[in-house]
Amino acid sequence: MQGGSPLDTTSEPFSKASGGDARIQQLHLVHAADAKDVGLAFIDGPELVIGRGPEGAKTFAVSDSRVSRNHATLCRHPTTGEVTVHDCGSRNGTFVDGGRVTEAPLVHGSVLRVGDAVFTFTDVTVTTEEARSLAPETPALRGKSLAMQRVRGEISLVGPRSLSVLVLGETGVGKERVAEEIHRRSKRTGPFLAVNCAAIVPSLAETELFGHTVGAFTGATQKSEGVFVAADKGTLFLDEIAELPISLQPKLLRALATGEIRAVGKAEARTVDVRLVAATHGDLEGAVESGGFRADLFARLAAWVLRVPPLRRRREDILDLARVFLARQRVDVGLSASAAEALVLFDWPRNVRELEQVLAAASIRAQDGVVRPEHLPEPVARPVASRIAKASSSPLESPLQAIVPPGIAPNAEGLRLALDKFHGNVAQVASYFGKDRKQIYRWAEKLRVDLDATRGAHDPGEGEPGP
Repeated sequence: MQGGSPLDTTSEPFSKASGGDARIQQLHLVHAADAKDVGLAFIDGPELVIGRGPEGAKTFAVSDSRVSRNHATLCRHPTTGEVTVHDCGSRNGTFVDGGRVTEAPLVHGSVLRVGDAVFTFTDVTVTTEEARSLAPETPALRGKSLAMQRVRGEISLVGPRSLSVLVLGETGVGKERVAEEIHRRSKRTGPFLAVNCAAIVPSLAETELFGHTVGAFTGATQKSEGVFVAADKGTLFLDEIAELPISLQPKLLRALATGEIRAVGKAEARTVDVRLVAATHGDLEGAVESGGFRADLFARLAAWVLRVPPLRRRREDILDLARVFLARQRVDVGLSASAAEALVLFDWPRNVRELEQVLAAASIRAQDGVVRPEHLPEPVARPVASRIAKASSSPLESPLQAIVPPGIAPNAEGLRLALDKFHGNVAQVASYFGKDRKQIYRWAEKLRVDLDATRGAHDPGEGEPGP
């Protein structure tokens, strides 16, 4: 909290930019033992203190028994505005981008971990014009990040217009979702239709787009209207537009310029009212320069260019998306702190689509309802898995911490492992999970774990301090 009052955890408090361009630096808590802690803080003063009961002019409190009272401090340089994190002698350490640090600079996209709390750091400049048009998250186009608010802001501006839009972005970033949102904003009465140009057989591309008459070519036994007619008064999304055969590009240009199309085998043209949104993950300008794509068609398509950022440039969105994808698979599955950290650290070369596929598989492997690093593909889990293997005696990543996350209710095996770790000391087990003793007894009864048998296996005076 700041000055004794709660932090502003809204996703778009951008009045700071109203007087001119503003540098927005935010610390996002994206995973915590207590979900109520998740939110963000603006770094707009000399320091921000993170801890379980932090003290300072501006603080960020985290309800986590593994976080020290004053765990780490983020210091902002008065001249350059650069932010550095300093560990305050914490018991369990401070980690930046997977490595333990005593002091380290934070840059846009840095991942910070203290205890079981995982943070991302954002450092961007927002112009006055952008601040007026940034748009909040919608169910159809998720992401609270500034990057996605910019995308939705652009959609809100161009959606109601009739301009063609060229959507650029890497594979899997959600270009079709963006096109659908443009259509929704357009209020057009016709349908939204999507065509992947890379999937069309070149010899059939013209008839796919513009239709054909009976007998127009061998095998044309039925008339086809084509997708331009089907999308009349609506929106046509041409994905992978760079793959469109160059022989067909003049006809597409004419359709965009005049609204006229001519079916294969038909003499007369007809007029349609279609809003075109095209997309590609490739270098369309490079294709123009090499002669593989017409410059006049590119100019027509690129009346408005909208770039969708890759997932690695908006890490604060990763876990929100992960939870959505997990909920689609199972309603009772969660993430351990180490799995959450691994997901945020990974660069996701195939972006949102890859994240969804990874979590679909992980939810099946997580038989006890908790996704852990071992349930993730090796490249995704590697940063935290190697740390766990190298530092098995580290308080933050002890074997117990890796197997039994303290922020999630354990299964029977997990509770037995915790009891064994603390030699049957219920008070210490309760402290590890951040619960009172009564909760441990309730779990033991529900899971049929014999506490007396666990106590009897150890000398009652042989307790260990909690991690």
